[in-house]
Amino acid sequence: MNTVADNAHSSNYGPEMSVKKSEPTDLKPGAETRKPKKKKKKQAEGTRETVESIAIAFILAFLFKTFQAEAYVIPTGSMAPTLYGRHKEISCDGCGFEFALGASSEIDQNTSNLQYRIKDVFCSNCGKHLDAGDAPVFNGDRILVNKQVSEYKRFDVVVFKNPEQAHVNYIKRLVGLPGETIRIRKGDIWALAPGAAWEIQRKQDPFVQKAIQLTVYDDQHPATDLIELGWPERWEPSVPGEGTGTVGGWLPAANGWTPDREQRTYKVNADGEELQWLRYRHFMPHSSTWPDPNQVNPDRVVPQAELISDFCSFNAFKQGFFDRDAFGVYWVGDLTLNATVQLDTVSDGGSITLELVEGPQIFQCEIDCQTGAVVLTVLDSNDRQLLTTIASGSTAVEGAGSYDITFANVDDRICLWVNGSLVEFDGPTEYESMDIPLPTSRDLAPVGIALANASGVVSDLLIQRDIYYRNDVITFKHEDGVSVSGDFHRNSAPVNSTLREEVANAGELSRHLNNPEAYAAIYAQQTAEQMSSFGEFGEYVLHDDEYLMFGDNSSMSKDSRLFDYETRPMNGVFSHRYAVREKDLIGKALFIFWPHGIPFLNDGKGISVWNHKGPPELEPKTYPYFRIPFYPNISRMQKIR
Repeated sequence: MNTVADNAHSSNYGPEMSVKKSEPTDLKPGAETRKPKKKKKKQAEGTRETVESIAIAFILAFLFKTFQAEAYVIPTGSMAPTLYGRHKEISCDGCGFEFALGASSEIDQNTSNLQYRIKDVFCSNCGKHLDAGDAPVFNGDRILVNKQVSEYKRFDVVVFKNPEQAHVNYIKRLVGLPGETIRIRKGDIWALAPGAAWEIQRKQDPFVQKAIQLTVYDDQHPATDLIELGWPERWEPSVPGEGTGTVGGWLPAANGWTPDREQRTYKVNADGEELQWLRYRHFMPHSSTWPDPNQVNPDRVVPQAELISDFCSFNAFKQGFFDRDAFGVYWVGDLTLNATVQLDTVSDGGSITLELVEGPQIFQCEIDCQTGAVVLTVLDSNDRQLLTTIASGSTAVEGAGSYDITFANVDDRICLWVNGSLVEFDGPTEYESMDIPLPTSRDLAPVGIALANASGVVSDLLIQRDIYYRNDVITFKHEDGVSVSGDFHRNSAPVNSTLREEVANAGELSRHLNNPEAYAAIYAQQTAEQMSSFGEFGEYVLHDDEYLMFGDNSSMSKDSRLFDYETRPMNGVFSHRYAVREKDLIGKALFIFWPHGIPFLNDGKGISVWNHKGPPELEPKTYPYFRIPFYPNISRMQKIR
């Protein structure tokens, strides 16, 4: 089993194979016992056949490993949530939301000894502070890699040799192709091909886009205790308006919707042509929102809606100066709405309208509940007036029944799924927007669902977001040479170089997520200043044999953005600092064939087989490294997209 990594210290292991040697059978009673030479000949032939079988098996395994496919293990979290490295699985006691948390940093990659224990964790669904010191830890996914790839495509997940250390394998998502120039804007990838204009790069297969979305809020897991103390529900029946309680231009008010807060369902009786709206407001609690149980009358934070940020649950732990706010910095406008709609009655003109806001534009999807006809339109987010019609098509929504609907606005493209099938439209659903749209107050309530002339129940509301690629770069002085420190950390600049993040003051930006206008002004100013300071390093020029690789877990991945020159010149490698050469590509990741097993017995904790090693003060003997019994985690055995 080989290891793929995103750090400078990793190990490769050869393929494991065990072959049991066969035993010759005993002679039957009464069989001829003379002619021992003949018996020895048969034994020799059997032994020879066994040896030949073993040799052939090894040769075939070697050839298969060398030329066709090979197994690798993921040690770190640079590709989360697509692929898990060493991690913990957390169940929040505030809302019941379960999420994977990266834990590879707990272990020294050279010795495998414990160097600290992750304890302070924050739920990405409700913000509650959790103690995960004793939470079970699991090894990373085992994946199968296809080594016979005729052509690598953008957004493939690729294993390649580390440009700095050829004996170390990395795994990332391919974002830049030979001959292109790549840059990052508003978290998206833009490419300039020879003879063409700058273009945003979309996942050509919409199902790839759908598979790698990250959870923003799962309505099946509300922060019940916090809500009982006065924290607002995120989904509310609403009407357009202004006044006390207005969020993003929407005022909570009684209409055709009746929420069942226990069952997390929303019944609607829209008996007229007027749209009855259910609206999502992004009231994201922080750890300070939750009252201290040791205080008799704790001060409660006044609820404020804020912009959806790039906060990632896999990184939601505190280590030194890291905390929840350090990871939720940048506004993300590329959103996806998932819902189950049970239509009970449909009258003439019955419709379902879905809505996603992104800065100056509102994207609407209107489905005729009788015919299944669907129309995509764009509204001005300032006055909600129609700007343009994008396309129309046909869906499986025809009368009463249950429908699973997914509506997405990602990478300047609208996608719609009904009952798992991608809806085809009569024209392109891509659109052109500015490369850095800025948020408005409408983005505080960015998602809505409405019905007219119909009744039914909506459930399983889930909001997701796209990956946000952070525009972090390394700049250096050419006169100082190309060598930089091999002991690289995202938060300490290497020798002779400077790490420049997307904005100079991320803390100031994150503090204004509850004020979209202020956020927009700060972001515009800081990114302009930063990109000016980037100079030539703000874009990635690729030669004809070079590729660009980014990690899905953008804020915690050492990838093409942060590669250095440490050992390249010494190894005779003179490619661009950020590039991966074609000759260093190993293969395309195909399948997670063995995620971690799920322990059972002992209240689901299993029985420790061996524990961690490390300093006594970390209590490694009380921290299980591997536990039995367990059963296969079949739900994560899946194709890698």
